[in-house]
This record gives sequence, C-alpha cells and structure tokens, in this order.
Amino acid sequence: MIWVIAGTLDGRNLAVTVRETTKEPVFVSVVSQYGAQLAAHEGIEVHTGRLDKEAMKEIIADKKIRLLIDASHPYAAVVTATARDAAADMNIPFLRFERKEVPLPDYDKLHHVSNEAEAAALAGKLASSLHKRVYLTTGSKTMGIFAKAEALQDIDVWTRVLPTAEVLGIMEDLGVSPKRIIAMQGPFSYDMNKVMFADTKADVVVMKNSGLVGGSDTKLQAAIDLGLHIIVIDRPEPAKGAMTISTAQEFCDLWEDKTSGLH
Repeated sequence: MIWVIAGTLDGRNLAVTVRETTKEPVFVSVVSQYGAQLAAHEGIEVHTGRLDKEAMKEIIADKKIRLLIDASHPYAAVVTATARDAAADMNIPFLRFERKEVPLPDYDKLHHVSNEAEAAALAGKLASSLHKRVYLTTGSKTMGIFAKAEALQDIDVWTRVLPTAEVLGIMEDLGVSPKRIIAMQGPFSYDMNKVMFADTKADVVVMKNSGLVGGSDTKLQAAIDLGLHIIVIDRPEPAKGAMTISTAQEFCDLWEDKTSGLH
C-alpha cells in the first residue's frame, strides 16, 4: 500500500494518479471531513485527523505502507518533517510533492518576510501610515498569530477563510469580528480578488506563495493593479535531501524508473 498525505487539491489529485499508475491500494490522510469527501475515490482509503510521528509509524506498520508521499501544503513544514522522520524510522522511501511557486514580479511595494509574526508586524507598520486596513489571505491555521499581534490591534483586519463550522469556530474563539471574516472557498479569480481588495479598501494584502493551484498569481496581479502593499510569507526550507517532485507526471516517470528507489 502507498500512503499519500494530501493537504491540498493537487495532493488529492496526485493520490488518484498514484492509484491509477501503480494499480496498488492507496491510503490518503487528510485533516478535515471536507478534505475526506474530496479525497474519496475507488481504491483509496481515507483517514481523517492530525497525526504525530508515532501515529504515522503505527499506520505504516498496520497498513504495510511501502512508500510515503508527502503532498501536504507547501507551508506545512512540521507535517513534512514529521512524515520524513517517520518514513526514515520505518525504513521506507519518502517522496516530497510540492507545487512550484509563482514567479514574483518586480514591484516596489512587494515585501518578503520569513513567517507570520514578521508579516503581522510589517502589515501593522505599513497600514498605520495609510488607512489602517489589512487583508489576510493566509487562512485560519495561523490566524492566532495575527489576532494577537500587537501591531494589528488598532488596524482593521479582514480575513479570508474556508466556510466550515470548524474554521468559523476558531475565528470566534480568537475574537475575530464576523463583519471582517470572508468565508469562501478559493482559489479566486483576478476579478474576484480585485473586488474584495477594493471593497474592503485594503492598504496591505498578506499572502503565501502557494502556487497557481492556490491562486497566488491572481492575488498578486489584483493587488498590484490596485497599487497595494503586498507582504509575501516565503516558503519554509524544502525537505533537504529528500526526493522532490512538483507534478503528477514526475511521479509516473519515477515509478517507471525501476532504479528510482520507489519500488
């Protein structure tokens, strides 16, 4: 059995490719019930919930996993590190799937930061000198950092998140005002992004470079055309030394290559 950690749409699509290419049963792990619904496919067993290293090792043993493919979100560094360690402990091959970044344009209001804490501090500083309005497109998982950031306490912050009860519960627990929550599933078109940024009168857009599948290109262009400051949280370091692919076709090529180590 082959295990695919599928934290994204392209991860779930990869799982189908793995199933069709290898003809082997595939085990897919996702975090949410919504993700489980999207991952459902013939020949694929789906697990829902977060896993630590020991739980991963138990699954590898119980399911007789012989290849672990980590297709978690490009920014899920902890998941990647945990999965790689679990595979190493169980002596099975580990393959990292990570979509390519969107090339960033030469734009004088484009700012790079290493993490969410830096993004919050810079967003507050930039917005304070303008209209004090920030638009977050970074999701709910790290919303606690922005909600508690001192630099954003006097700033109007809009947050775009998935429209699920779990996510909205997180926002409520953090004390985020419902009037500044945009609960919609992306990715969004250029026109939709532009309307949202303009309607909220945002000064600053905070984003991750999640690639084309994550809609990074349309966010960038909409913010640039509106003349907004853009803060990009750079991706964490890739899994050093791990075999890495960025397309489903690359998996197919590796699988056909009997010397790749995947077998």
